[in-house]
Amino acid sequence: MAATKVPDEIFPIATFISDLPTNLIPQPLLSSSENSRRLVIVGDVHGMRKSLEALLDKVGFDKHRGDHLILAGDLVNKGPDSPGVIDLAIKLGASAVRGNHDNAVLNAAAEINVTGRSRLHSEVLTKASVVPGNSEAELPGNTVRDLKTPDKCASATAGIDMRYSATAHGTALSLSTLQLDWLAALPLILRVELPHSLTSPFGDTLIVVHAGLVPSVPLEDQDPHAIMHMRSLVRTMADEAEFIPAEIPGEESWVMQWDRWQDQLASKTTVIFGHDAKRRLQLGRFTIGLDSACLYGHQLSAIVIGVSDKEIEHQIIQVECADAPAVPTI
Repeated sequence: MAATKVPDEIFPIATFISDLPTNLIPQPLLSSSENSRRLVIVGDVHGMRKSLEALLDKVGFDKHRGDHLILAGDLVNKGPDSPGVIDLAIKLGASAVRGNHDNAVLNAAAEINVTGRSRLHSEVLTKASVVPGNSEAELPGNTVRDLKTPDKCASATAGIDMRYSATAHGTALSLSTLQLDWLAALPLILRVELPHSLTSPFGDTLIVVHAGLVPSVPLEDQDPHAIMHMRSLVRTMADEAEFIPAEIPGEESWVMQWDRWQDQLASKTTVIFGHDAKRRLQLGRFTIGLDSACLYGHQLSAIVIGVSDKEIEHQIIQVECADAPAVPTI
């Protein structure tokens, strides 16, 4: 994979692909008076709990009427209330996929567990957004003692240098063991099989990932690092029809090639993702990017999917950032 930095380690994956249960997917209405359940899929929250609550309020989210929340990765890190976002997701019974920042926080927790220390103890946190308010949270054993540490991560932290940032360490220390375990259990890919009896603008299947997918590669063979990090595709020197996922923005997003590939297929698949904050909201024919840079003071975006008559309908809903924004890093 083309990259400008050493790739992050992948924290152990409990489930690579998860299928959303049928009872959470909008279904054909039996009568005109029946209320259909809705899927509310939200882009990168990054610990911005107030913004998430404002968006759900604007959507009129109601779990008891069948609404189901799906978060497209990067639930945590850099924002002011990562624990609060996870608590809200657990309270609402939400589904989610793992983002690159979620993965970094899990690895930072494992790094603390291996080394017995954190960058919070040795650096001045001038750039970190998350500082544990509870003095007891500074003790690594309170929050990360039960995490399983990947062998590569263990070997990488054996020396003096620590790999993960102070911000990731601060977030890791602010999360409880329950919250870290919930984060670690998230799949990389969430698949939603839509009812074939309904007319759908998304095709037959919805896929939720954090960053993206490579066209023509089966889901089971997608690269985990790319799923959480990619922004564009680079043609290989050997075969111009073959693409390598890249973190750099590139001349165009990977979604352009995905849309072109879908034109060749009888059964269409739409990908909903986040991660690419610089491009903001992206509305392709079979791709929808929901990271609209709420972390940096812009909007938090959701796509709301429901059923009207015999059709699947959807709309994009946004709110302005309701939390203190982070300062972009170069």
